Formats: sequence, structure tokens, C-alpha cells
Amino acid sequence: MRLPNLPVPGVGGLRRAAGLGAEAVRRARNVADAGRFAERAERNGLVPNAAVAVFFCTGPENLFQLEQWRRPLEHLAATRPVFVVVDQPDTGQAVLDAGTLPVAFAPGSGALERLVAERDVRVVLYVNQVERNFRMLRFAGPVHVQLGHGESDKAYSVSNQHKAYDLTFVGGPAGRDRLGAALRGFDADVRTVQVGRPQLDHAYPGAPDWSRASGLRVLYAPTWEGDRPSVAYGSLVSHGVAVVEALVAEPEVRVIYRPHPRTGLSSARHAEADRAVRAVLARDGDRHLVDTGPYGWQWAFADACVTDLSSVAYDWLATGKPLVVTEPVAAEAYRPASRLLDELPLLPAPAAGSALEVLRARGLGGAGVETDPLLADLSRHYFGETADGASTRRFEAAVEAAWTLASAG
Repeated sequence: MRLPNLPVPGVGGLRRAAGLGAEAVRRARNVADAGRFAERAERNGLVPNAAVAVFFCTGPENLFQLEQWRRPLEHLAATRPVFVVVDQPDTGQAVLDAGTLPVAFAPGSGALERLVAERDVRVVLYVNQVERNFRMLRFAGPVHVQLGHGESDKAYSVSNQHKAYDLTFVGGPAGRDRLGAALRGFDADVRTVQVGRPQLDHAYPGAPDWSRASGLRVLYAPTWEGDRPSVAYGSLVSHGVAVVEALVAEPEVRVIYRPHPRTGLSSARHAEADRAVRAVLARDGDRHLVDTGPYGWQWAFADACVTDLSSVAYDWLATGKPLVVTEPVAAEAYRPASRLLDELPLLPAPAAGSALEVLRARGLGGAGVETDPLLADLSRHYFGETADGASTRRFEAAVEAAWTLASAG
């Protein structure tokens, strides 16, 4: 018997089908694990009364969003109790495994209503803009605060969803101005609070055991190639080998190369460039590092950074240390309105070999950020004052003010 001519799915279709199957399996496993996880969450510790809740009702693949804030939240918990709300066992398990914050399991509307009422939740923090946030936002009693998971000039940072929250904590004047200019009827002077970058005030694991006297440390952290031309910001093919060759040619420089985890997913040329950069570094034995581990330790450890149009650029800017941002070669790459990108000269591909010279001009090996007034001014614009724990003090004071507002009714 001749079979009918049926459409054959392409590679993308097969991947989507496989993804749907994996998601169905995950949902079924979460249903089966709900009772056991509820017991584990209770054994981990009582959810405190009149506390600050972090609403994180999403899948474990987004744990990086919470991880951005975990250490500042754990520090806050020493003076104002904090717990995390999850609605999926695998997410809750990941949160418990990653840190010390207690977890409340609220898998449905009824459980969430009981949690808010019985535990007298005063403040709710959100690290993303997922639709499930509105399950918690419907409660009028708590003060709802959008944190986000990183400073950026991208469209995500001016979502109309910001209007749903009582307050949005931003890094500095840039975040306030960005929201005020983009959102109709949004009083940014009232609805935003500038808290800097409290993540900088904490230690992170993963740094290599390099002697401080062994040389200057330069982080090269290119982003991936993107899955469409408008976000083709990755510099590996256009800049990568030339940047790294220039860095390793200087005997006093040690390179930390941190490729994006998705490098090569959409472009064989980027995968090839990644291998080429690794080969350049390998010529010096173990003097340099290919970094695929945790993120955060690089801020304090490295002396300077070369990166692309990505969140790493803003993270690094907050350190106040020398920074070079590459210029995308793709004509279609979208460039958002941004003081960082408009005022900081970008490194074009033909000049990639001058990366070290540019870093030196911006203060590498010198007295610090004040040798480059532009970087210092941009850092203040995006994050305000960040030295000596200033961000942590502002963040915790802002949370306390929100808690007081909720308590006052």
C-alpha cells in the first residue's frame, strides 16, 4: 500500500516537537513530585510572618534571574526575613539547592491566597516579567516591587508591565529616565527607586588561584551570535582572535576568556572562532583561563573587560574599571538608544588588535576609573554611587521603606 505524501518537519520543527515532549514530561513529573516537595519545603524551615517575599513562579531554566539577586537577598534576610515563592517542585528544588532562603510552595490560587493571608506578606519582589507575576499582583495589601535581573537599555527594560508594580528599583538615573520617557502616565520620580548595583558588594566563588603579582587580568566575554540578524552582537568571528592575540602578546597580561554558553548554536563560524581563540590561549599553557563556570567573581578579580553589546557590558560598567565594547559588524544589528553605546567609542573589527591600547587609555594599569572620566560618569549615570557598600545600603533601605509603607496600610 502506498502511503500518502505527508509533510516532513524540518530540523526546527523536530526540535520544537522534542521540546514540547520534554515540557510535558516535566509537567507530569512536577505533578507527581508536588507532595514530596511540599514536605521538603516545610522541613527546610518555616516561612516567616510579615516578611519580604520573592515571587519566582517560572521554570528552573530561569534560575539565573533569581541568582542575580540571591546574595543581596540573603544579606537582607539577616535583618528583614525573606523567602521565595515557587509554584513548581523542580524550580523550588533548584532554589533550595542554590542558597539559604526558605521556600514557600504555592502551586495554585488557593495556596497563594492562604500564603498571603496567613503569613501577612508585606512586600513582594519580582526578578522578571513573566505572566504568572499577575497571580500575585492581584493582592492589594503587599507593596509590589519590580527588580528585574540586570541593567540594560534593551526594550525589556521599558515594558509597559512596569505600571503594574507599586515601585521599580533601578540602578540609577538611567533607569528612571528610561522608564519616564517610554511609559505614558508613569511618574518615574515617584515610582522608581535608585539602588545601584548591590551585587557588587558580595563575594562569588570560582576565581582561579592567580597571584596578584602574576600580571594584569583582562576578561574577554563575547556574547553569542544570536538567532536573528537584529541581535547579531557576537564578536568572536569579527574580533575574537585579533583581540586575544593582542592581549596574550603582552607578557604581563593574563586572559580570562568567557564564551557565552550558547556560542555556536546558530553559527558554525562562531563555533570555529571559539576553537581558534582557545587554541591561541593554549599556546601559553595554563597562564590563561577558559572560563565556563559561575558568574560574578570576574567583577572583582579582573582588571579590565572586553565584551559585546550585552548585559556583561553594564555589569562591568558598575565596577568602574576599564571597559571596551565591540562594534557589531552586522548592519542589521539593532542598536538601542543608550548613553553607554552613544558616548563610549566602540571597537570596530578592523581595530580589534588595538584592544589592549584602548584599555590602557581607559586606565588599565593606572590609578583606576578616575583616569577615564567618561567611564566614571557613565557608571554614575547607570548605577549612582557604588563604592564601599553604598548600593547594599540603598537597596536595603528601599526594601525597608516599602515594608514600612505596607505596614502603614
